[in-house]
Amino acid sequence: MVETWKGIYPITSFVLEALGRKRDASVDGRLSNEEQTLLTAVEFWGAAAHGTLQQHLQPNVHAQLEEARRAFATLGAVRVVSLLRVAGEELAEGPMRQSEAAVIEQLDERLARTDDNIEDLIARYAGVIEHSAESAPAR
Repeated sequence: MVETWKGIYPITSFVLEALGRKRDASVDGRLSNEEQTLLTAVEFWGAAAHGTLQQHLQPNVHAQLEEARRAFATLGAVRVVSLLRVAGEELAEGPMRQSEAAVIEQLDERLARTDDNIEDLIARYAGVIEHSAESAPAR
């Protein structure tokens, strides 16, 4: 199998660092809803790229997957959204239920092959947030 997962791209790293600094510098540690959505997506994507998805999703894997699914839906990553939905279904109770570790391992493999251009979607969404922040005072 060809190695396709080489870590996060500079835009993802930049956005992750910038939002982390902003969150840490604010008095209450809060970000806008849009910024939190973007941070959720880049933290998840970074964890997937670095092989730390299992740790990232703890302690409540199902809830974290759902939060990531909503974030990626907002960004427009339809294939990733589908992969996250399937992973959530695979974790659901029932006769075909799989272990968390197996589901996350499969998800990691599937994410590595997704056709969604996550870095482009992150850059676009970050641009939308920046544009709306710049135009907010003019309203």
